[in-house]
Parts: sequence; structure tokens; C-alpha cells
Amino acid sequence: MKKESNLTSAEEAVKSIKSTEEKAEAAMKVAAGVVKKEKVEKTIKAVKDTAKNVKSKATKVATAATTVAKKTRAKKIDTAFYVQYNGKEINKNTILEKVNAEWIKTHKLSELKTLEVYLKVEDDTAYCLVNGEIKIDLKL
Repeated sequence: MKKESNLTSAEEAVKSIKSTEEKAEAAMKVAAGVVKKEKVEKTIKAVKDTAKNVKSKATKVATAATTVAKKTRAKKIDTAFYVQYNGKEINKNTILEKVNAEWIKTHKLSELKTLEVYLKVEDDTAYCLVNGEIKIDLKL
């Protein structure tokens, strides 16, 4: 939850910096029309320097946001899933191995994109839907 908050905060900071850049550009246009010609060059230089600083900070914030996003996605939780019934036990890995073995009989493993598994213990069967279409029925 905190990482999502950090990521959201970083994204909001990037938006704020972009908004500040736009305001600086608008201020530069107004300054060019109002200030005398001699002062315009000094004002433009100051605004450009400010814009460069804002852009530099925006880049740093964007980099930090990307790093937080990568760290958030990189962490995975190892899970184990077991079904026990009628004195039998089957786990997630066993089902996945059976689905893979059945799939590679007629298809390439790289073609497997999504897998939905429905366990029906009273039939002693795992019904699998591969890529939203193809059915594989596995006796457990």
C-alpha cells in the first residue's frame, strides 16, 4: 500500500513539475510583451534557466517513480496451493505440470498465454480453459 502511495506521489510530482514548466513558458511569453527590450533578454535567460532546473528535477522524479514501479512489480510472493479430498492431495504444481504435458502434445508451449483451472473434486477432474478457448480435462 505504501509503495503504491509512493508511486502515486511520484506521478503527482511529475505532473506538478510539468505544470510548472508550462507556467514558466507562459510567464516567458508575458514577460516578452511587457518588459522593455533590454530587460527581455535577461528575463528570458532567467526563465530558461528555471525551465532547465524544472526539467532536471522532473527527470529525477520520473526516474525515481520508474524505480519504485519496478521494485513494486519485482517482488513476488511464493504461494503453495493444495486441495485435499477423499484421502488424496493435489497441488498447483502437479496440475500445471499435467496441463503443460497435455498441451505440448498438440501445441507449442509458447502458445499458452492464459490458463483457467476449475477443480471439481466430486468428479476427480480438473477442467482447464487455455487461452480462453481450448478445454483440457485432467483426471486427478
